[in-house]
Amino acid sequence: MTDLDAAGAPDASCTAKISGCSRHYPWYVLGILTLAQTCHGIDRAIIGLVLAPLGREFFLSDGELGFLAGFAYGIFFALAALPFGFAADTFNRRNLMTVALSLWSGATALCGLATGFWTLMLGRAAVGTAEAAGSPTGMSLISDYFGKDRRATAIGIWYLSSGIGLAIAFVVGGAIVEQWGWRWAFAAAGVPGLLLAPVLFLTVREPPRGGQDGPDEVVSDEQQQLSLPARLRLLAARPGLLYCIFAIVMIATGIYGMSTWLSTYLIRVYDVPIGRSGMIIAGAYGGLGSLGGFLAGGAIDWVNRRRNGFEPALTARFGAAIPILTALAGLGMVMVSDYATMLVMLMACGFLSASYNGPIYAVIVTIAGPRLRGLAVSTVQLGANLVGVGAGAYLIGAVSDYVGGVGGVAWGIGAAMLFTFAGGILLLLGARAIDQDRKRSLAA
Repeated sequence: MTDLDAAGAPDASCTAKISGCSRHYPWYVLGILTLAQTCHGIDRAIIGLVLAPLGREFFLSDGELGFLAGFAYGIFFALAALPFGFAADTFNRRNLMTVALSLWSGATALCGLATGFWTLMLGRAAVGTAEAAGSPTGMSLISDYFGKDRRATAIGIWYLSSGIGLAIAFVVGGAIVEQWGWRWAFAAAGVPGLLLAPVLFLTVREPPRGGQDGPDEVVSDEQQQLSLPARLRLLAARPGLLYCIFAIVMIATGIYGMSTWLSTYLIRVYDVPIGRSGMIIAGAYGGLGSLGGFLAGGAIDWVNRRRNGFEPALTARFGAAIPILTALAGLGMVMVSDYATMLVMLMACGFLSASYNGPIYAVIVTIAGPRLRGLAVSTVQLGANLVGVGAGAYLIGAVSDYVGGVGGVAWGIGAAMLFTFAGGILLLLGARAIDQDRKRSLAA
């Protein structure tokens, strides 16, 4: 293991080892980072499984449950997002990821000791704060191990963690809840991350920043010293970037809200046992969602290679189709009354749910450049978690309370799908902005 300075820059020997390392080592790093992000997915998703027993034990309304699943996590994630993004662009990313993984895993386990609404809210707030470091740090590392020709594939594989984490949370967590209760599900969810943290620290090297990018895309030394507000202004000026950021916020509102309430929807509307509901959601969002994310990232990289290079506008259009189709499938799911048809629609939503991540994040990290990637991703995560995760879960609970009855949660999911559809439209507008900027550059 090599030494790194306080700012996270590798020394000469470290740089030599990374540039001359086995061609398999980047894939090993991707595997470790995917496992870390899987722990992120488990710890974020586990509360969606236990909303029903939590509500019964603590006598909570759907709105209060939605707050615990959404805003209690999302607000504190959002508050920590930009500082962690700045840190990911400045300090040692491996060390930052190790500390964050340990903290969010420990906080998840401690949620099992909750005595009521407020203690559980504090636990969820701690999880959200620590998990804010995960995405900007992980995606920044991946971008320095994989070039533009493989970046969407690598990010797509990394985002398998979302589906796998949810699957583990709902399958293993469902069995634990049925056998020992919801408290042990939280405790078990925190264990994998605590075990993985030392492996990450001891085996992952800090790569040189920008080593996979062209010299014209590297931020100058003067720009590297810019303050946080100045860096944000620099990001906002990148063509199409704000459209992509707002699009992911809208998409997350529908997809996270829906996945959080699906177990409750199946239990209430179709009287599905909690263990079986966990298996269904794990199959849709874990198995099929992981497959969809892998195929989408690989497909757009293949298309770009055949067109002789990465095309951000084309990639954004490809990504735009995914949330539009997801929203249509989600609306269809809550509108049908036949159980078998509903399951088909649910599986379609699961397959599509994570497929936009590889293409769209590849656009974001490429446009942002090496020294602004962490900040760009954390800005996305700020909006996605404050508005998407926070409002999405709460919106469905609030609509369910307003409508009332067994089908109230279906109305909430339907309302959330409209946000996902809007995200697809924003991606189309982003692609147009990128195209217009390219045409202006060619004409100049």
